[in-house]
Amino acid sequence: MLNNNFFHKIHAWRKPIGWLLLLYLLLGWIFYANQERFIFRARLIETDQPLHISSLHEEITIPIDQTDTLHLIRFQPTQRSTRGVVLYFHGNRENVEWYAPQAALFTNEGYEVMMMDYPGYGKSRGERSEQKIYQWANWVYQLARKKYVPQQIILYGKSLGTGVAAQLASKKDCSQLILETPYTNFPAVFSHYLPIYPFKNLLHYQFPTEQYIEQVNAPIRILHGTSDFVIAHQHSINLTKKKKAIQLVIIKGGSHNNLFDYKEARAALKKWLA
Repeated sequence: MLNNNFFHKIHAWRKPIGWLLLLYLLLGWIFYANQERFIFRARLIETDQPLHISSLHEEITIPIDQTDTLHLIRFQPTQRSTRGVVLYFHGNRENVEWYAPQAALFTNEGYEVMMMDYPGYGKSRGERSEQKIYQWANWVYQLARKKYVPQQIILYGKSLGTGVAAQLASKKDCSQLILETPYTNFPAVFSHYLPIYPFKNLLHYQFPTEQYIEQVNAPIRILHGTSDFVIAHQHSINLTKKKKAIQLVIIKGGSHNNLFDYKEARAALKKWLA
């Protein structure tokens, strides 16, 4: 009788377990098939449409081939003497219009800012891939080198762009690498919230920041908020364990997009830029 009850209970659980497994596989497939939409919240701009940017800027368009076009913005410093250039690699939202107000953080300190749009963002055209984004960042660096020496070049990454900036800093010389709300690697961002899925295998994009920073010779500075519910600040803490002498500034109460509403963040950036 005991054995019959045992097998009866197993049989009763087979159907709900089967449905749960089917749901798990279905949601995993939906994410895999639509990951570009989930990750890249891009907005295109017609090439003949003016940008809604109030600060002094210059548009630069670099045709790559018949399908790819790299578009970037050059913001001029407010001071007469230029201290250097900040190559700003933005996050996954919108395009350069969304991040343009951040340029003032640097132009007010005497730095030129070069901010590129990734493929499929703004006026940039082309299919996206991790390697292509790295290549485009390298071309922006080469453009900056025509005017500045490495000691005048700051690489800055915000969110998605932190992996891009870190990869570039691992290959090219710069005065410093500044990361705002970085991640250890892309799969870990998703695994933090859904650890039941093998995101390392599901994702086309890895952006292994933790590996790149080990190869960076320049000073590394990090800003992160304790209330960041997009990329948990534990990622930044983990990055400091990968390489000694990383300067980490944790902003208590800071979230993913408001760090510079806090005087501690503004003071840290001003100090680093000086």
